[in-house]
Amino acid sequence: MQPFKVIWFEDDHQNVDDISPQLEKHLTVHSRLLELQWRDQYSSDFDITMFEGNCSLAIIDLNLKDNDKGTDLIRIIREHGAFIEILLYSNNPKELIELTESKNYIEGIYRHATLTGLEQKIKDVIDLSLYREMMAIERLRLYNESLKG
Repeated sequence: MQPFKVIWFEDDHQNVDDISPQLEKHLTVHSRLLELQWRDQYSSDFDITMFEGNCSLAIIDLNLKDNDKGTDLIRIIREHGAFIEILLYSNNPKELIELTESKNYIEGIYRHATLTGLEQKIKDVIDLSLYREMMAIERLRLYNESLKG
């Protein structure tokens, strides 16, 4: 099975442990294998190159260890130009909205405000990511056929 690579930034490892087995089962239906990296923070010398074609999804808690903010990590990812699906979540809906809307608007992310339902939201984002991947492969196949034609 082909891996589906996820990096998850979460300061409470129990949240990852609670959800990851269900994500593994979900991906099995798609003939994919979950390859998960967990981190509780990122540092100022964070290696952003790890996202260049190496991950399909970043799941990011808004509040990380040592007062790191998930929104800062997202800005680093976007400034670098890495193409990756991002799900930002928080158990503090008010803060999530304040830090991702209006003057702080962050483009191109999925959001989830509470831990309730987070597992399903992650599955939905995985499904969208897999669909986009499948469509890109199909378009490439059709393009290559048109060149032969």
